Amino acid sequence: MFIERRRTAATAALLLIAGCAVILFIYESRTASLTRPLAFLLSALGAFWLVNIWRKQADLHHNLVDARLIVESMPGLGWATDAQGNFVYINPSVVDYVGKSTDEFNAIGRTGLEAVHPDDADRVTEAWLTSMRTGTPFESVHRIRRADGDYSWFHAYGRPHRNQRGEIQGWYGTTIDVDEKQKAQQRLADSERQLQILIDTMPVMIWCAAPTGEPIYQNPKLLEYLGASFEEIRDNNFGVVHSDDMEGFQSVWADCVKQRTLLSIICRLRFNDGTYRWNRVTAAPLLGENGEIIQWYGTNVDIEELHQTQEELRSNAERLRLMLDTLPAFVWCASPDGQPTYFNEPLMRYSGVTLEELRGANGSGFAPMISSLVHPADAPVLRDRFEQSFRSGEPIALKYRHRLADGGYHLVDCRARVLRDSQSRLFQWYGVIVDVEDETQAQAQLQKAQHQLELATRAASLSELSASIAHEISQPLVAVLTNSLATERWLEATPPNFERARNSARKAAEAANDASEVISRIKALFRQSGAAKSPGNLNGVIEEACILLRERIAASKCDLRTDLQRDLPDAVFDKGLMLQVLVNLIQNAMDAMATMNGAARLLEIRSKREDGNIVVHVRDSGIGLNDTEKIFEPFYTTKHNGMGIGLSVCRSIVRAHEGTLWAAPSEPSGTIFSFSLPMAGGEPDVQ
Repeated sequence: MFIERRRTAATAALLLIAGCAVILFIYESRTASLTRPLAFLLSALGAFWLVNIWRKQADLHHNLVDARLIVESMPGLGWATDAQGNFVYINPSVVDYVGKSTDEFNAIGRTGLEAVHPDDADRVTEAWLTSMRTGTPFESVHRIRRADGDYSWFHAYGRPHRNQRGEIQGWYGTTIDVDEKQKAQQRLADSERQLQILIDTMPVMIWCAAPTGEPIYQNPKLLEYLGASFEEIRDNNFGVVHSDDMEGFQSVWADCVKQRTLLSIICRLRFNDGTYRWNRVTAAPLLGENGEIIQWYGTNVDIEELHQTQEELRSNAERLRLMLDTLPAFVWCASPDGQPTYFNEPLMRYSGVTLEELRGANGSGFAPMISSLVHPADAPVLRDRFEQSFRSGEPIALKYRHRLADGGYHLVDCRARVLRDSQSRLFQWYGVIVDVEDETQAQAQLQKAQHQLELATRAASLSELSASIAHEISQPLVAVLTNSLATERWLEATPPNFERARNSARKAAEAANDASEVISRIKALFRQSGAAKSPGNLNGVIEEACILLRERIAASKCDLRTDLQRDLPDAVFDKGLMLQVLVNLIQNAMDAMATMNGAARLLEIRSKREDGNIVVHVRDSGIGLNDTEKIFEPFYTTKHNGMGIGLSVCRSIVRAHEGTLWAAPSEPSGTIFSFSLPMAGGEPDVQ
């Protein structure tokens, strides 16, 4: 519009000047001939001036056309307003984009704000009014509606045009499409916001530090954990580190900063309740193209529970090691193929070798150990058994003679089992070796003692059998006499009855054989019998009897309980005979409870001092006895396979020691057998 006005004014001025020149030329030609040259000159000058003006006007018009092409070809939306803000020009891009002309914008009276997004209109209006009021450049980023109704982001610029007096004549501006840039910035802002939210909310303590190590950021999780503000940490970065760990932490951190290497350290940090907890602190530097540190990024992980677990595992491992080293057994471990991996300290001391020596120079499995530590006579069997188990995974259980550190050999019991993994593959062998030399010798001595006990039992029975010897021998002797007389009569008969005589003689011989067997048994009872009486403690005899019968007690499923007086005085007795009494009473108690299916089987043995005597009670929880005195008679028994002389012999033994043996019912069930012996140097208690 400005260009069209200027073009019209120039044309009018040119026509006015040309007309004046023509009029002057005509006037002069009429008045005087002297003035014609002057008129011609003026006309020529006017024509030249007119051509020059026209040429300038053409050049200006051409320049205006070029300027308009430039403005209309610009990628942005060009516009111009007057001093009051009314649009005086918009380039075709605005019309194409918005779908409205200059007149349509001015007709509404809002200088194009109806095309601005409603959420941005107030902000744009305020910025435009401020620029018009102050004369400062206008700038705004807002959304503009396209002709199809969609909105895009634009960056609008506007500057005022002033005259020579500094008055604003109008505004010139452009609006550039920044939709992609704005959306990219929005996406970037959203990403940064999401990242910040992630950093602030994730259950990990995150921090950043400057290239020199000074803290510049801690996420809320870390600040909450430490119970401190960022300023407090910034002012005293190492104040949250335990005093015992501070020097080491500072040294490691300084080295990492200097050498630009990763930081990884475990230390104690102050928790928000004032206590200290173990943390793993890690950090990595972000390096620039020149290798310089741009920033440090680090994390703190609370490992207090893990540290406690590790400490507990270490403590358990130490306790396990101590336990394995103090066990009265020798423990070893081996790999699935039989390569030794562990021998406890007692085993190495016992054998006088080290683990490396047991493994062999080339790590050749158990072969060196078998060659070095196993008796040559047992080595082949042991080697074959171990190799078979290592192949099949079968448990190992065998005894062999093991060489000691002093060169001797002891019998040991070796047992081992294999641990399998989740796929049932062989994982590790665990074995134990127990020295059973003393036990073997003790077993031999026990068998010898049991044999001697049996001999003592036979000898002790003689005192009671003497009363029945006459009865036992008299019957076969009477039969011998009777059959001998019968044989004589049958031979003296007329005629002699040889058949009957022969039968009578045979019966006499059989009776004589019976008598001979009785005498032989009596002689056997006397062999290796008898021992001197001496003072002793009956508690020791009771304990020995329990040891002798422990296997039978366990097999009978009896609950053995002993209540032995600690300061029990001594008594004078024959240990073998008193051991026979106790063994007999204990066996009778177990036999009395043998038929009690499902019921409790209580076997109780007590000893005490009572009225100058030592009293021993053997109590069972069986069905009890009907007659507590008849059971002591010879050949009376309540057992279907008993001889009926055991209790009679026991009473005779006790009486021979000036003591008493009796029986009484027990409540709520069972029987109590008791005997008393006078204390050494005391008066007997006769019942």
